[in-house]
Amino acid sequence: MSTWSDMATIVGSTLAGDINFKVVKAYRSDAAWFVFGPLTLIGAIVFYYRERLAEGIEARLGRPTTSITHPIIAICLTLALLAAFLPPIAEFFKAATGDNHRFILIAIPIIAILFERTPERTIVVYTYIIMAAIIFIGVIQRFVFSVQVPWSTTIPPLLFMVMAWYGATLNIRLRTHLSFTEFRSRMGRSGQLFWLTFDNVLWLIFCVIVVTTTARVTVNAYDNFAIVLGTDDIMRWWFLVTMPLCFILLATRAIENILEDLRKFRSGGPMIEQAVIGGDT
Repeated sequence: MSTWSDMATIVGSTLAGDINFKVVKAYRSDAAWFVFGPLTLIGAIVFYYRERLAEGIEARLGRPTTSITHPIIAICLTLALLAAFLPPIAEFFKAATGDNHRFILIAIPIIAILFERTPERTIVVYTYIIMAAIIFIGVIQRFVFSVQVPWSTTIPPLLFMVMAWYGATLNIRLRTHLSFTEFRSRMGRSGQLFWLTFDNVLWLIFCVIVVTTTARVTVNAYDNFAIVLGTDDIMRWWFLVTMPLCFILLATRAIENILEDLRKFRSGGPMIEQAVIGGDT
């Protein structure tokens, strides 16, 4: 198949949700680079303006949007955990939502974080809490009640993967990840601008590579109906698909850093400042 044909197959079949072996082969071809390279940059621009929208909402509210979204997210995820460990609650939610409780309890937090300025901070916090809760409950079940849900040892590693990469994305924006500030702070302003821009261009290239390769892994898991071990109907691609999205967001952070560095260079402000892990962006 030609590159153009493979590109059309990737885009058309993915949007239609019609994934088969032919589509997987198209993802493995060089056409995937021509699809996901531009998609990474376009997605980064979309995420950039999403953040500007979130900033505008915060300005109108006069307070962070997290003051509204976090209670909603906490309630939904608490209910999801209760349903996961307590079958009677799961059955109640199934009856009340027409067996759509899992989608509803997860979709609402996802929609909520789209209105936050730094969604990766929320993702890191709540994936850590859920991961810790699953492990804690699993230990109590095993050593106190001599029972254990089989997925309590397989889902936490997947959550850790999500937490680690979104945490790296946040720290790239905070400039606490591979920043080499001690070395570069001794350079002149032009040298600092060059190396800071060089860093972020490398991050953009890295994002294109990761988005393309993880998209291949995700679609392969989808085509093979890969299920998380210890579960009956939790698909592995639900977790894997967060990786392309994560690195599109990382590309956004790299673009934001480039724009911020150019503003500092033109205004005469300090190019490199002391960064704090977990600080404000």
